[in-house]
Amino acid sequence: MEKTILITVFSILLGTVAFSQSTRFLKRVENNYSSDLVRLNGKPDGYFNLDSKTEVEKLFFGDINAGIEFYVSPSTEANYGFRILKKPSDGSYTLEVKRISNWKEVETELREEFPWQRASANRYISEDSSVRLAQHNQAMLAEREKERPKRYQVETESIPVTDSFAEKLHERFVSSIDHFKGTGRPGKVLDGEETTFRCVVGDDVWTLTVSKTEGNILELSDLCKRIIEDAEAGRFDESKYIGRLEDYGQEDCN
Repeated sequence: MEKTILITVFSILLGTVAFSQSTRFLKRVENNYSSDLVRLNGKPDGYFNLDSKTEVEKLFFGDINAGIEFYVSPSTEANYGFRILKKPSDGSYTLEVKRISNWKEVETELREEFPWQRASANRYISEDSSVRLAQHNQAMLAEREKERPKRYQVETESIPVTDSFAEKLHERFVSSIDHFKGTGRPGKVLDGEETTFRCVVGDDVWTLTVSKTEGNILELSDLCKRIIEDAEAGRFDESKYIGRLEDYGQEDCN
């Protein structure tokens, strides 16, 4: 039986201390593989379980689950993130930094092709008209969501990294996802960004998606964003992060 654990209000922790945060989130642990079947040529056929990924995430990361994946979906700018891949041939690691390169152009096109309707502030609108307006806008939103993955273009920059960096960052992802616990009732989210942390642990894939990063998970998010910023600026130096990963939360990266 396929194993899927969805945790939206609480986190199950085994002998660990949780970092409590009041935010809307989804935490899930599930099978990393959808089946054990492979094609005759040896390549996987529907091998990895991609259920936790949006269509844009699949565009970013393809049809596999990397050991580490970090993904940010802002409401007012291009989606971006990274993953760390391990090459089966020699066991080396590569950091792949990714960003939508044509976000602004696509969003402009979609607003023109699938426009929302707005009610006039100076005119009375009946209940039926209000319902039709809402249905129209929901339909336009659905069309935009369907079209985005077809039109987005993803730029990728690849950087080799050491085993130490990849493994320590993986440990931090595992610890942060495991220790995350939501408390209280989340506030209404109308804007902002959604952040996803994902890692493979044995035969499982762990995913945490939050609408507002706070506390421990905010520290990890800031670190990941710094990695992306440095990589895109051509100044990535993993030695800046090793100490931060070894003694997480004690001092900032310089």
